[in-house]
Amino acid sequence: MLFFWILYFVLSLLISFAFYKLFSYRKLGFIFSITLFAILSGVWFIYPGSQELAPITSILFLENTIIESNGYLRLFRPFLISLFVGTFFSLLYVLIRRRLGFKKRKD
Repeated sequence: MLFFWILYFVLSLLISFAFYKLFSYRKLGFIFSITLFAILSGVWFIYPGSQELAPITSILFLENTIIESNGYLRLFRPFLISLFVGTFFSLLYVLIRRRLGFKKRKD
């Protein structure tokens, strides 16, 4: 099960990075890719009181189609946590790159 979650987070990161590369305006791409990462990487309990975790995108899909609604606000908390964690690590990455002097070559 751990392998599945590691693979899931790596794929979420790769999808977000690919989405970032689509934008020519980097700041807008940064904002949208972090939001996409938060949507894809957020996990929460399948239903209240359960011990099983699932991605919030699949829970949103299931609540809209198959199972009864347990409220969408319960999924807002893991989304915000993923958004803040993704933003923190992205900004940390940018600051470390600038601090170490890695810049694009202009050849």
